[in-house]
Amino acid sequence: MAIKNQTPDALPDLADREIIKTPELFEIDELRKKHRIRRAVFAGVCAAMGWAPGRRISEEAFLSSVRQFESAPMSGSPVKKKEAR
Repeated sequence: MAIKNQTPDALPDLADREIIKTPELFEIDELRKKHRIRRAVFAGVCAAMGWAPGRRISEEAFLSSVRQFESAPMSGSPVKKKEAR
């Protein structure tokens, strides 16, 4: 098996690499307070998503889950699409 040259000249420059940012994670209760989500809505989102206290999630995913929960029908049935006439 060949041994690759590990000299500093052979290693790729860090400036040339594309840096991938991971989203910052927050505790769900912090996000509830920051975005002023009512406790009842917060409890419903947590129950629907299966989140436990202390869960850490990105702000974007949290807000998406809240919007999805708030727009769902109260009966829990799937949303019916209106037929075009």
